[in-house]
Amino acid sequence: MTTLKTATAALPVSADALYAFLSDLSKHRIFLEPAAMNFQGDADKHSYVVEVMGMKMPQELVVRTRTPGQLVSLVPGAKKMFDHELRFEIAAAGDGSTLRLVDEADIPMMMQMMGAEKLLQGQLDSALARIQELAGEGKLA
Repeated sequence: MTTLKTATAALPVSADALYAFLSDLSKHRIFLEPAAMNFQGDADKHSYVVEVMGMKMPQELVVRTRTPGQLVSLVPGAKKMFDHELRFEIAAAGDGSTLRLVDEADIPMMMQMMGAEKLLQGQLDSALARIQELAGEGKLA
């Protein structure tokens, strides 16, 4: 099992507001696109296609755990590249909050050899940067 983590980011929104945004998977479109093509989602699951090394790979994530103000955990649904758990770890911090993304992934050896860890880390870092940007603009509603 490989554990990939982002840095912990300070955000100018409350932990409850951040949780409300992240717990509704239909809202993930705003920080996943344009890399996530053909995004479809509702409150409990979303699916999209990512292009990796010229191959279009479907991805589906469903909610595993919701802990108000603290955690949203996602796991693959029917369309999966490999087993993993993606966690959005939220904590209150003064008037704002902190967020860290953690992905515990069982990456197949062939995908590891193709640089999947680096690609996944880039996706996590990009998602966190986009969430920070949206929070700073007051768009996490």
